[in-house]
Amino acid sequence: MNQIKIIVADDHKMIAEGIAAQLDGQEGISVLGVITEPALIFKMINGEKPDAVLMDIRMGEYNGIKIADEIKQAHPETKIILMSGYNISNMAKASHADAFTSKEESISSLIQTIRKVCIDHAVVFPNAVGLGVLTNMEIRVLELISQDKRRKEIAEELYVSEKTVTNHISSILAKLGVRSRVGAIMKGVELGLIDAKQ
Repeated sequence: MNQIKIIVADDHKMIAEGIAAQLDGQEGISVLGVITEPALIFKMINGEKPDAVLMDIRMGEYNGIKIADEIKQAHPETKIILMSGYNISNMAKASHADAFTSKEESISSLIQTIRKVCIDHAVVFPNAVGLGVLTNMEIRVLELISQDKRRKEIAEELYVSEKTVTNHISSILAKLGVRSRVGAIMKGVELGLIDAKQ
């Protein structure tokens, strides 16, 4: 691999362009473009065929973990590196992403992660602190809770029993380290798992 071709995706233009500027020109790395609109990610991937996508785990109304899964389904050869201001490596690991990096990391550390993923085909998920991994079903339950749905309504929508919903909610509260549904919603929004506008 002569040049590692990368797309940087972050809905904060200043952050995206700042990261891209620091990466572009580094030995062996070429930034193909910056995406601030999540809807345009697939268009650029289809057109540019990048080796990797460096993407914020929270893209406005979009959940980066879901986008990562969709990219992997359509382009399994494309490496996905998720990033966040929070240490939620374990959440990212539950997706089909290849790596997670904190926005607190240095640019040299980010470059090292990119090279490990693209050249060594390694998966890089630093040890996460505290929080447990929410499953895709638990994230879906959390989304429905944030829409003020009752357990019965959630059960009907997901085709499961109310007892199963109760178990999922208990698991969500425990993993997020909160005591109430409201606390779970706030933590879910903070971590970028669900949309604040739900």
